[in-house]
Amino acid sequence: MPDYKAMYYHLAGRMATAIDALEATTNALVDITEKLKLAQQTTEEMFIFSPDDDADSLDSESGSKQKP
Repeated sequence: MPDYKAMYYHLAGRMATAIDALEATTNALVDITEKLKLAQQTTEEMFIFSPDDDADSLDSESGSKQKP
């Protein structure tokens, strides 16, 4: 007769190991995603609140090109 108890314990142990690995991976991915979002938001704020020096130089360049 097959040893169902041993098979069950084997399966349950392997499943617990797999679930632990999945949870660790998921938590790591959530952490990485949050860090990337924060980096993007910080960079966007830096861009939005920085003086627009490039726009002034582009305006003067485009103005000189439009005049004959």
